[in-house]
Amino acid sequence: MTMIIKALALAMLCAMPAMAYEFKCVHEKDTAPPLDPVADGWFQQARELGRQRLPDWAQVARLYQQAADKDHWKAMHNLAELYLRGKGVPKDTNQAVDLYLRMVKLEVPLGYYDMGVITQRGVGVVQSDREAILFLLRAADLGNPNAQTHIGYIYIHEKRKYSVGLGYLKCAARQDFADANYKLATYYELLDRNYPVAMHYYQRAASLGDPKGAADINEVFENGKFQYEKNENIAQAYYKVFRQLLDAPNPSFPNLAKDHPLPPHPIQGYHADKDIHWKPTGRDDDY
Repeated sequence: MTMIIKALALAMLCAMPAMAYEFKCVHEKDTAPPLDPVADGWFQQARELGRQRLPDWAQVARLYQQAADKDHWKAMHNLAELYLRGKGVPKDTNQAVDLYLRMVKLEVPLGYYDMGVITQRGVGVVQSDREAILFLLRAADLGNPNAQTHIGYIYIHEKRKYSVGLGYLKCAARQDFADANYKLATYYELLDRNYPVAMHYYQRAASLGDPKGAADINEVFENGKFQYEKNENIAQAYYKVFRQLLDAPNPSFPNLAKDHPLPPHPIQGYHADKDIHWKPTGRDDDY
């Protein structure tokens, strides 16, 4: 198995010497293999069973296995997680790695991401930061938002290549990936000092289910940070959203920006790099 992983990593190294610097935004939905409808039915059944108060994990694993036998890559991912945890199946990291490698063979973006994570941690394979990054780069180039967020963060905070890092993060953010939106918010707050854009991404992160985004907005209007005026109504609204995001399973607030709009910054307006009278249009390229 180690030889297979090394061969994969070597092949990617030879094929992608400059790929990270020539990053083109690709979305996972456009590159992931299609799912067999029958297998997807078994996958959905397994997910529903897994959400029950006392799940029958053995039955969940059997349904995932049936779907995985038909190359259902989402079922492979979830079944691998069960093998790593020993839920419904014996704990077996080799089985998990085999499933991830099957996903890689099928050119599944999530499979490359999974291999990157376990290679970085040394779970079931020899630990290697270099090989892990190669898997993550391939996952990012195939559109996996987790990988795009991970690589974007490295480019911004370790390599100081801001434009490259922002390209990765914005690509992931446009796939409605909450963590990418939150990391964009922290970039614009801490490094760019563009506070209204930071607030936009905190709001987006909260709307997609990240409680930290709501907590940060609450703090701004509760304490009057970044020259925003204190606003008890906005602070309370976002505190309620924060509590709901903590308490409810998988919540989201798709209408958050409309239900609880944020005011312009008193100096920077809605975007520090644009005219003070500029207002968001709702297009993807606004921010």
